[in-house]
Amino acid sequence: MIRGADISIAQLRVLLTVADEQSYTRAAARLGVSQSGVSHSMQALEKLAGGPLISKAAEGLEPTALGELVLASARKVVGELQVLSQQVAEFHDEVDETLKIGVIPSALTGWLSPQLSSLTSRYPEAISLVLEGMEEEIKEWVESGVVNMGVTTDVTQLNLTYWREHFDWQQLKKDEIVAVLPEHHSLSKQASVTVTQLAEHPLVMSSGGCESLIQQIFAHSLEEAETFQVDFWVRDTRTLLQMVAGDVGVSFVPTLALTSKPMPGVVTRPLSPRRDRNLIAFWPKKQPLNQIGRQFLKNIQDEGLSVEHSQ
Repeated sequence: MIRGADISIAQLRVLLTVADEQSYTRAAARLGVSQSGVSHSMQALEKLAGGPLISKAAEGLEPTALGELVLASARKVVGELQVLSQQVAEFHDEVDETLKIGVIPSALTGWLSPQLSSLTSRYPEAISLVLEGMEEEIKEWVESGVVNMGVTTDVTQLNLTYWREHFDWQQLKKDEIVAVLPEHHSLSKQASVTVTQLAEHPLVMSSGGCESLIQQIFAHSLEEAETFQVDFWVRDTRTLLQMVAGDVGVSFVPTLALTSKPMPGVVTRPLSPRRDRNLIAFWPKKQPLNQIGRQFLKNIQDEGLSVEHSQ
């Protein structure tokens, strides 16, 4: 049995990095340690867990079933420590003019990582905290001051009065929603598909904060939005794609969520009519963005990725 005191934060960070990079070599480079150091840390953690956490696959390294279990807790532990560090700093009234940002996973991996890297290359101390979370988590972090900017799907219309009272925001990017189908599915032969056609097949949908977006798409596409049924809810996009590849059902997913997760046996088709989600940056109305936050938005605008400002 694992004893929590036996596990170090360093081991959990190594596991998270290996899972993200799918390579011991790349993980070592990212962590600034030797590859043997990564291997020793993984071996020690696997001994504590009682089995292998990472296995070899065709596309690289991937978590085992036990590894997924440990990873889920590792993300929570490391994330909570980051939050705790920030809260302690604020408790001591430390003045921090850096950018603390919360981002939904698809926007961070598929789009914003290069933007953040570009900013830190010009201002090495600019980013003090980057937290990955779901829409509701990010809103809570912004409201409580854990981060001073959130990047998320635009859900302002669901409660516009509340948003106008508490936040300022800026639209950043349109992200096309596409149908995700098994490679040999009958709909895959079409150039595009409708939501009504998708609703006739078993549906696999993400529960990672996209429920409101899915409801909106169905509400605009079906005469009776209440009649649609989601057969399987999953949190992780990769799991969703594996289920679609296994012909469990069909889905539709934001394009950015697919950019870093290629999956054999899966094809995508545009929706007809086209559906997009809008990505926004938002911050507390009572605490305007600092200089670094404004520079971050300016960088996005300079690269032609920003759309009309919304308040």
